[in-house]
Amino acid sequence: MANKADIKKAILAVAGNPESGVVFDLADKFADAIVGLDAEVPFKPDARDGDGDGKVQDGTAFERPAKETRVTKPAEKR
Repeated sequence: MANKADIKKAILAVAGNPESGVVFDLADKFADAIVGLDAEVPFKPDARDGDGDGKVQDGTAFERPAKETRVTKPAEKR
């Protein structure tokens, strides 16, 4: 399989070789995640980037979102 630099180069080439923008900013993370597919240990996002705490649940590389509670009625009256 290709190394991280080759994958990053391919990602940027597909996106039109941008010099700035979202794809340019996230190309390193995309490449890390793709290289992590072949690794024995699943990819964990870096907690310093604010992408979560880096925990892997159920063998997946992504965290499950917190369960939400839907509010159907107001709790207070005016």
